[in-house]
Amino acid sequence: MPKTNKVSIETRRYTGYNPVTRLVDIHSHVYEFEEKELRSILDKLKDIVIVGVSDDLESAERLISLASRFDQIVPCLGLHPWSVKNREESISEAYRIIELAINNNIKCFGEIGLDTKFVPETIEAQRQVFRIFLEAARDNNMFVNLHTAGTWEEVFNLLVKYDVAAANLHWYTGPLSLLKDIEAQGFTISINPAIKIQRKHQEVVRKAPLEIMLTESDSPYEYRGMRLTPLMITDVLEKIAMIKEVDVEYVKQVVWDNFRKKYLYYFKDWIG
Repeated sequence: MPKTNKVSIETRRYTGYNPVTRLVDIHSHVYEFEEKELRSILDKLKDIVIVGVSDDLESAERLISLASRFDQIVPCLGLHPWSVKNREESISEAYRIIELAINNNIKCFGEIGLDTKFVPETIEAQRQVFRIFLEAARDNNMFVNLHTAGTWEEVFNLLVKYDVAAANLHWYTGPLSLLKDIEAQGFTISINPAIKIQRKHQEVVRKAPLEIMLTESDSPYEYRGMRLTPLMITDVLEKIAMIKEVDVEYVKQVVWDNFRKKYLYYFKDWIG
């Protein structure tokens, strides 16, 4: 079982600055930002790695362009469950995105997944599209960046079934009982700025071990009047540290180590 007991700051205090430690934003729709705002964000965050995700083929192409121009951005291409409409057209688009990723030496699919919470009417088409991405991830040794609203257990079981090696469940608010299985499989969950006000997200942080946590912004999504940006990653680290009762620099180091050990390989040809 994951360790959930509180650990004193004294026993977990970060004892030295590690110059290679970077901030991690494992899930951001950076292509949605106007370039002026994006440049301003990146100028303030020289030490961040932002994993940009796409929603469809058009945004995937834009994301590749951004990742080619900005050192802090690495690309992750996918077809968002909300973008799945017509089954045949979506399947065709999925194959084109997969081809685009492979041709550009991109080792990450995202945002992909399933959603019965917001778009239950397309769930059968979503399942077909998702399986296509999982097969490609397995066959090409790729990392997957996942949307799992209402479908956490189904998605997890499919990851195991398709023998996917690396996966992050973004903005995790799923069953606390699933956390031990996520840990055992070597997967991660990501925590975003909603932790400031979302009680379920806070409870996840209380129960989950730091060793499966990453940070994300899911920017520029607006949640309860709060517009999310990568600039909030430090706020997320501080909130995690407060809930866990550990030093914030320790949390930053653990999150970076989680990313470095599990996923840096998949972005080695893109990382700045």
